[in-house]
Amino acid sequence: MIAADTRISESEVVMARSLGKFLARKSDISLGFLPGFDFGWRRFFRHPATPFLLPAVIYLFALTIYPFFYSLGTSLLNFSLTSPRPPTFAGLSNYKNLFLDDLFFTALLNTGLITVASVVIEFIIGFSIAHLFIAIADIRASHLLRTVFILPMMVTPVVVGLLWSYILDPLFGIMNFLLSLVGIPAQPWFSDANTALWAIVFVNVWQWSPFLMLICLAALVSIPRDLYEAARIDGARWYQIVMRIELPLVRNTVLVGIIFRIIDNFRMFDIVFASTRGGPGRSTEVISLYAYRQIFQYFNAGYGAAAAVVVLLIAMIITTVAAKLLQSEAYHA
Repeated sequence: MIAADTRISESEVVMARSLGKFLARKSDISLGFLPGFDFGWRRFFRHPATPFLLPAVIYLFALTIYPFFYSLGTSLLNFSLTSPRPPTFAGLSNYKNLFLDDLFFTALLNTGLITVASVVIEFIIGFSIAHLFIAIADIRASHLLRTVFILPMMVTPVVVGLLWSYILDPLFGIMNFLLSLVGIPAQPWFSDANTALWAIVFVNVWQWSPFLMLICLAALVSIPRDLYEAARIDGARWYQIVMRIELPLVRNTVLVGIIFRIIDNFRMFDIVFASTRGGPGRSTEVISLYAYRQIFQYFNAGYGAAAAVVVLLIAMIITTVAAKLLQSEAYHA
């Protein structure tokens, strides 16, 4: 009986080792706690490139992976920074309260409006300016103009927010002074709930249109000139060239830039905080500012972490869908 049990356990070990070798060829994960399993960690540490990759791995873990799981764990706690009691497990109650809060949906809607409006306008301006720079490429000053145009995206966003809060000041701002010279009355800009959100969009577009311009410019100059010549010979108009040649060929490159801009807009904080702080009222409240208030103003760390996790999940969904679109386009191409 004992011998039979021994034979069974030995066969199970053999099967487990065989399964481990099979999975080692299919993946590079490790289950080193099981005997005979080596899924790639030993090869990783023995590889000559490991010393060069290790700093990046440590950086990724310390500044990305660990904070994410810490925030995820905090979002499941009833964690008040002002309470002397230790945090208690709250389950999904923070998420439940989050989706019952009208202000959260207001912040989510404002973030969505800013994202959609900014990305669309930035693409239109960036694509148009890229065409302009290609058209004036033979002019000596074109390089200087290109450098001047990309200067706004080199400025820190919080500085941009403060700068435009002075420019668009309803009483002492230079923008209203310039408008008064042509007979246009002073505008409230950041001081009116009806215009504050669009003023944020304007500032955001002013700063980040150069980014999409560079993406479009790099994609457009990679298009073979033969296609343009063939289109002109066939009598194609400019809008037909744009729709039938340029947009299909630059779509994948531009989509990558749009993904970056969508993610940046969903975590927008600096410009809003420096210019309106979410006001007037809550007309410019965005999701990052909402999470900031919950943690650093109301000291509710668990609730604020839940809001941050929801934003991260939304950004991950958008990125995943966009990546699938890129893969499908590459497959059909």
